[in-house]
Amino acid sequence: MIASRLLVIGLVASALTACTTLEERRQRAEAKKLSDAKATSRADHAAWRGAPGWRDKTYRNEALIALATDSNSAVEIALREQRGLLLVDELIAMDFPVATGKRSHPTPAGSYKILGKVKDYKSNLYGKIVDAAGTVVVSDADSRTDAIPEGGSFQGARMPYWMRLTNDGIGMHVGYVPGRPASHGCIRLRAQTAGTLFGIIKIGTPVVIAQAAPALAVAKP
Repeated sequence: MIASRLLVIGLVASALTACTTLEERRQRAEAKKLSDAKATSRADHAAWRGAPGWRDKTYRNEALIALATDSNSAVEIALREQRGLLLVDELIAMDFPVATGKRSHPTPAGSYKILGKVKDYKSNLYGKIVDAAGTVVVSDADSRTDAIPEGGSFQGARMPYWMRLTNDGIGMHVGYVPGRPASHGCIRLRAQTAGTLFGIIKIGTPVVIAQAAPALAVAKP
């Protein structure tokens, strides 16, 4: 009986050791992937920005994107450049065009966290107003100030991949990105960019909005 118990204990100990070894191997493999990505990421991004026509394009470091989790990711929005950055372990995994708020509705600078996510979202503030016949009577409507004719309705603008930053309506979402400030205060993204960000960031992910992206200052030699 004692021998049987000792055998069982030995088997359990061996299994635990094997599990620990596998976990250690997995952690070492992940650490190596991150180390390899770090070794080339800054130079790769600098070279990309040095090529002609980069301002209308999106930089993607697929190795870093593959390593992104809700705990090692952050976003920075550069108002002056009209660019956004996805950071993974403080390294630039994406560098993409955005459209922030126009002069009449500036995007507020500051440090934020994602408050909510909705894949198919419609604004309750901005959109269009149609009359009873369905004809658009106000194409750029504000539900707080524009009157709705009798029998008409307010139709909120579609904001796919909505990622809320404030309780008063500022967030990131798919929208028209013309290379200049153009929104009512939100950060507009191209569809592929928004889809990637939406899949990575979670409620609580930090987002910094500033005139210049802090990560770019760090990245300079």
